[in-house]
Amino acid sequence: MSKIEIRAFTTWLGDNEICYTVVKPNAVVEIADAIENSAIVKEISDGKTYPMLVNLKEIKSITKEARDHFSMQGRTPGIKAIGLLIKSPASTIIGNFFLGLNKSVVPVKLFTKEEKAVDWLKQFLKK
Repeated sequence: MSKIEIRAFTTWLGDNEICYTVVKPNAVVEIADAIENSAIVKEISDGKTYPMLVNLKEIKSITKEARDHFSMQGRTPGIKAIGLLIKSPASTIIGNFFLGLNKSVVPVKLFTKEEKAVDWLKQFLKK
């Protein structure tokens, strides 16, 4: 499948049936970006649900409204699980703090290595 690029994200469905989203370098993710990317994920998923890997390594910031949207509270998730790829173990502390504030309706885990994230996400392909 081809990659779809919008202002803050590049998103595609991988051959391994994992949906990938990469936040563009220095992106300030706002609610409009979050809504637009969620619509793209829904479109490329074509009614199915997939695990998702989100690469946050180059993000500059994300607004509270966008974080709230991505936590999927009050809406049906179009994905099975989320692996968040971050830069460093220090980012893990920050990431876990935000995960604690924004409880997701699907399993979410932080990773610094893409291979480990993909391995974790693969368990959700069977479900």
